[in-house]
Amino acid sequence: MNENSEKILSIIVPAYNMEKYLKKCIESMLEETVLNAIEIVIVNDGSIDSTEKIAQKFVSECPNVIKYVKKENGGHGSAINCGIGVASGKYFKIVDADDMLNKKELPPFIDLLSKVSSDIVASNFLCISDANEHVFNKRCATTDSLLWGKEVYISEGQVENIIKMHSMTIKTDILKKNAIRLTEKCFYVDAEYITYPIPFCDSIYFYNQDIYLYRLGRKNQSMNIVSMQKNIRQHAMVLDNLICWYKSLNGLSEETMQYICNSIAQVVEDRFQIYISMGSRKGIINELRSFDTDLKENVPEIYFSTKKKSIDILRHTNYLILPIGAIIYRIVKHNRF
Repeated sequence: MNENSEKILSIIVPAYNMEKYLKKCIESMLEETVLNAIEIVIVNDGSIDSTEKIAQKFVSECPNVIKYVKKENGGHGSAINCGIGVASGKYFKIVDADDMLNKKELPPFIDLLSKVSSDIVASNFLCISDANEHVFNKRCATTDSLLWGKEVYISEGQVENIIKMHSMTIKTDILKKNAIRLTEKCFYVDAEYITYPIPFCDSIYFYNQDIYLYRLGRKNQSMNIVSMQKNIRQHAMVLDNLICWYKSLNGLSEETMQYICNSIAQVVEDRFQIYISMGSRKGIINELRSFDTDLKENVPEIYFSTKKKSIDILRHTNYLILPIGAIIYRIVKHNRF
């Protein structure tokens, strides 16, 4: 493939004050044999550290591979929106600047993307500890081993597991042509990214390789429970946006609607996690009860799509065991890393 050929994969790297991680992130993608087939778009979301300097050095070294976009701070969603506008590859993948790709798996992955035409390619990802970058968990794109290496269809109810952002590689045209845009100046928009395109997607190819390395345990990470407690209102905003959007949908198959329900239900499960972590605080039981009652009354299909046993137990006890849940949660989190 020559330098002027169409790029197979656009990799968007949203970066805000990521001087500690950006170099390692980009280096994880620079596999010599795939450089002509990929473009890497670093979106500097208003960083005030050395992110720009690091990014520009990479651009100077690999101008035919790496693009750099500098913008005012607008949050993760804003950086992804920008990346969608810039991307030119057949497929589109987000890699956060504190994460990495599995370099040795890139050549066969790019080869696969050049051959398939599925709307989404779903692959596995590995969870690594920020402290030492050791792998401590593996997340498979599907729990059904019979689906590996196959193309299946959401509209036919063949996709049970929700495709996470770290697993998802999606056709760029789907994002562009359907004007997919995420909420700006807000955390937790990953849930929007993996859900909003679904009405325009059907086919998913399951690829049984570990492509993405997802870093966990970073102190200021948005998914850190302290951050989630602090930003609970932003989490609520994303959930409200998804529910409002869901209510506007029509003309989709029952199976596609159920997939979307299940995807939004996972956001509800995350909301419960936040409440559980704050379970000993005054008034939190009433706040959770009010939230869940409103959910049941307004979107019962999403309410009944949650799958976690802890939520079932809370509901069956009228949420009164929430403080006990908080104690268990703290013990589990303390021993995680």
